[in-house]
Formats: sequence, structure tokens, C-alpha cells
Amino acid sequence: MEPMAQPAEIRRTTRISTLEGAFAQVHFGLTSSGSIFLTKLAVLLQATPLHFGILSAIGQLSQVFQLLGVALTRRLTSRKRTVIRLLAVGRILPLAYIALPFLLPPTTALAVFLAVFFLNTSLQAVSGNLWVAWISDMIPLAGRGRFFARRNQYLLVAGLLAGYLSSAFVDLFDPQPGAVIQSLRSLLPPTPLFAAANLPYAFAVVFGVGVALGFVSVAILTRQPERPKPVETAPFWRLIAEPLRDGNFRRLLVYGLWWMLAIGIASPFWSPFMIKKLGMSLVNIQVYGTISTIASLLALRPWGTLIDRFGNRTAMRLAVVLGGLNPILWVLVTPQHYGLVYFEAATSGIMWSGAGIVATNFVLAIAPDGKRQVYSAVFGAFSGLAMMATMLLSGAALPEQPVFLGRWRLEPEQLLFGLGGLARWSTQIPLSWIREAQARPVREVLASVGEQVRRRVRRPPVP
Repeated sequence: MEPMAQPAEIRRTTRISTLEGAFAQVHFGLTSSGSIFLTKLAVLLQATPLHFGILSAIGQLSQVFQLLGVALTRRLTSRKRTVIRLLAVGRILPLAYIALPFLLPPTTALAVFLAVFFLNTSLQAVSGNLWVAWISDMIPLAGRGRFFARRNQYLLVAGLLAGYLSSAFVDLFDPQPGAVIQSLRSLLPPTPLFAAANLPYAFAVVFGVGVALGFVSVAILTRQPERPKPVETAPFWRLIAEPLRDGNFRRLLVYGLWWMLAIGIASPFWSPFMIKKLGMSLVNIQVYGTISTIASLLALRPWGTLIDRFGNRTAMRLAVVLGGLNPILWVLVTPQHYGLVYFEAATSGIMWSGAGIVATNFVLAIAPDGKRQVYSAVFGAFSGLAMMATMLLSGAALPEQPVFLGRWRLEPEQLLFGLGGLARWSTQIPLSWIREAQARPVREVLASVGEQVRRRVRRPPVP
């Protein structure tokens, strides 16, 4: 049994990790996988659906490199220096995005864009694997759900504020900026500064700020405490094979593969669909993100408490119910009537806040002491490959023309959205196979919620 971190170490780790994470969240939101600004840049570079499929798949393929994190540190007693170096290299790479619209034709620029993105996300995967093991050594299992919930609340707020400011800035240069930014333009003196031809300069500012704040997060991370890790003397491939000999981990892995295959369906097209098919401005997309973020913030603490009390498996069962509903709602939207996406933003925020904690915490909860890093790496590598497969298939197989069901017109992406929702619901099957010591049945959660509601109803009013 590993020695437990002391309370003072835990408190210091929590403070530093939260502050560092806020700056890192802004960096990722502006320059990394899932960034609406990278999607917008890809549109500017004339990306096709296949390019968007490759872009999304790269983010998952890079998860295979989590295994490299195990190889790099298995004979070391410290992860900290390796994490810092990897982060420093990874967070300078987005500077390359600045030059692409100016120096290269679109076809060549897209190839370089995808190559830099692959290298950047791969370095993030390696450092992320090391960071998860580092933080799990510092935060006890009993309070880990609440730790991630509290930390994620601050990270979401930081990402939200940065996203709004950056989106409004970029929309100033867009020929179709949306009503809010159009009104703002009318208040400013006439100027050629905000011409569409200057949009690449707006991206340069956004990516430059993202890189700078990424280095601030690295500087803060150097102050985070670390506990010595044991030296692994076993050969690398034996270390990697050890989790696969664990029957319960194999069941968790089947769930992870199933869930990520389902999530990957149509995953490359959420943001492009908003921009190209619904005609939403970046600010409108940020409104969507705001609703999702607020819902996440409100749900994070209940999710953390629920996970610590009833287990990751039970929490994920509830998240999967919402997870299947969200993409099906997108089947109903049109360019003239897309208000439903704002309702979906709320259900999506609630779902992903819980699923995000579970994604980090589930494998840590069943991994033996001293094996969390390798268990996390193997799980991340396999599940990333699964999601990559359906992302690439989505990009390659997306129909070119809309489909009509009677008078109901469906965009090609909407067919995949509906299929993805059904696939997500089916993940309940492998979830039932996993054994988790602290997991309780869903009916106990419902009974607990019902009891709390009854207590509130019976509570006498305050005079």
C-alpha cells in the first residue's frame, strides 16, 4: 500500500492544480483539440468532410501515445520534470497555425495543419497520462470525485470567459458575424481593419494569446507537489500486458471501446454543422457553450458527490441516458429553427460534466496501487483507437446530398447524429458487466433523491 499524501500536501495540490488548470483550459480552448477556432481555421483553409474526419480522428489516435508515458517514466522516481518538458514543447507548437494562411496554399496548409495538430495532441496525450498518475498519487480515492468536480468548475468558467472574448474578436472580421457583433460594429467608427481579408490576423492574435497562457500554466505547474513513484523493473511490454490479464479491467475496456465507438459517430461534424449548415456565428456558438457550461457547473458538485457515494458505474449509467438523447435532438433542427440546440446544450452540459469525471476516475478506481498510470495508459490508447475508427468512417462515408423522409429534409450529418444517439444508449450493456467495489444500484440513487424531495416537501415553511 502506497503512503497517503498529507493534508497540507493535498490542500496545496488542490490550489495549484486548480490555478494551473484554469490557464491550461484557456490554452486548450483556443489552440487544441475541440477548439472552435481550429474548426474555423480549417473552414478558412477549405477543409472537406474527410479533412474534418481526419482532424477529429487525430485527436483520438494520439491517445495511443499515452503508452509512451509509461515507457518514459517506468524507471524514474519522479514524473514532474518529464511532464514539464513535454508540456513546454507541446504548447509552443500552435504558433505554427499563425503562419499557415500567409505562407502556404490551402492544400499544403491543410497538410501542415494536420501534421502539427497530430504532434501537438500526441505530446498532450503523453503528458496527460503522466499528470493523471501524478495527481492520483496526491488526491485520495475517497475524495477524488469531489476534487475533479471542484477543479472542473473553475476550469469551465475560465474557458467560457476566454471563449466569449476570443469569439467576439474573431467575429468582428467575419462577413457574417451575427446580430450581436453586427450591432457592435455599428457602434465603432468605419474602418477597413475588420475586413474579411484580415481574418488570418485575428487567428494570429487568438493563437498567440493561447500559447502565452499555456506557458503560464506550465510555470504554475512547476510549483505543484509530487510524491515519489516506485521504479518499475519489469520489461515495458510486460507492464502493458498486466492490465489485460485483469478480468475486471478487460470488462472496463470493453465498455470504453463500446462508448468511444458510439461517441465517434458524427463527432467530427458538430462544429462544422453549426458553422456551415446552421449558419451560426462564433458568438452564437459561444452562447450554446455558455448554456452547456452553466449546466456543467451546476451539475459538477452533485456528480462528484454521487460518484463518491454510489460509484462511477452508477453515475455513468445515468450519464448514458442523457448521452443518447443529445445527438437525437440535433436531428430536429433546421437553419431557420435551431433554438432546440440551446436546450440540448443544457442536457449535454449535465451529461458531459458527469461523464468527464467518470472518464478520469473510473480506471483509477479499479487499478491497483502503483499501477494507475499503466492502467490509464492502456485504457486511453484502446478507447482512443475505437473513437478514431468511427470518426474516420464518419468522414469517409458522409453522404453528399440531403435525405428526404416525406417532407422532412435531413442533412447528411443529421443521419449520423441519430445513429450515434442510439449507439450511445446501447453502452448500458457493457456497463453492467463491470465490477466496482463502491458501486451501488441505480435504484438506490433514485430512492435517495426521492427521500430528499420528500423531506423538502415536508419541511415546514420559514415564517
